Amino acid sequence: MWLFTKHGFFSAVENFNDKDLIHVRANFSGDLERLCDAYGVTPNVKRVPGSDYTFRMDFPRPVWGEIVKQEALGVDYYKFKPAVHDGTKRDDAYLKVFFTMYDAKD
Repeated sequence: MWLFTKHGFFSAVENFNDKDLIHVRANFSGDLERLCDAYGVTPNVKRVPGSDYTFRMDFPRPVWGEIVKQEALGVDYYKFKPAVHDGTKRDDAYLKVFFTMYDAKD
């Protein structure tokens, strides 16, 4: 699952060794910590330089499910891109994703 939120961009998959955990990955420093802070979760972020996602953390399934639910319920904007605009290279990355998906649509 890819999840783009105001807290960051995350890739979530089942933990390979423990099916009760969701392994959440991020490319931007601070995204996982910001997400944890928003939901009262103690961050335990591992840095894995040179990997496809540099920052990683495991969440129990119920915790991750509640975070995703609350992110959906917390949508408070009419357009996503301006809501996440922060003047960093993240803006360019998000815009590239938007145009890639736009160009690929049926």
